[in-house]
Amino acid sequence: TASAHSRPRSYTGTVWVGIKGWGNVKAKAGIYLRPTFRCTNASCPAADGVLHARHVVLIETAYPGWKFGAWHGACKSQRPKCVIDAAHAHKDASGARRIRVSASFVPVAPGLTRANPIPIGTAKSLGNDFTVRVNSTTPNVQLSPAAPPGAEYYAANLTVKYTGGGSSTARNVGTYDAMGTHPTLYNPFGNACPELPQPPLDYNATIFSGQFTSGWICWTIAADDSAGLELYFGSGTLDFPGTTWFALH
Repeated sequence: TASAHSRPRSYTGTVWVGIKGWGNVKAKAGIYLRPTFRCTNASCPAADGVLHARHVVLIETAYPGWKFGAWHGACKSQRPKCVIDAAHAHKDASGARRIRVSASFVPVAPGLTRANPIPIGTAKSLGNDFTVRVNSTTPNVQLSPAAPPGAEYYAANLTVKYTGGGSSTARNVGTYDAMGTHPTLYNPFGNACPELPQPPLDYNATIFSGQFTSGWICWTIAADDSAGLELYFGSGTLDFPGTTWFALH
């Protein structure tokens, strides 16, 4: 019988990890030897392929726009960590011990994260009976006067529809912000363009139930923000209940 301070039995085997979706899995410390590997492909083995430990802990990390779903195989759980007892490894035809486990990742609903925005051309309800669609965009639009050094004008054509209330109920279109790779929230007032492509979207337009309006909005942005610019509706904007992101590229 082992004493309380004796080393528990360890096992030698191979850990195979599969991944469905976009994310990665890495191994935390075993009891005595850290089986270090990083798995990001559809299916990949441990870097050294060998586990010398009584237990091994696998930790998942979802990529932006994705979230962890569940562990399968040697681990059946929806918890972030998978703890494997190496004693449960199965022997293959050669007698080698193998442990198989997989992690599944699922995409976050489009629009909820900046990494997974609503695509151009797709309408999305923002709550409070407003639906928005980005029809097209024009980066580096040429207006007069020209954009300051290091900046550019960026225009987007939107369609906004109001579907709520009765025939006598109306809402103003409101304003829309954009965010790029810089920690800057561009709004059409503080970052206004000197003019708008035609026809402009009238922020003060009143639309009744079932009506819609389309037009252009424009921001003055940092030139290197163009490739990562997204349309942003934050909680509190037009009293929308949450945050929604629309692709601008």
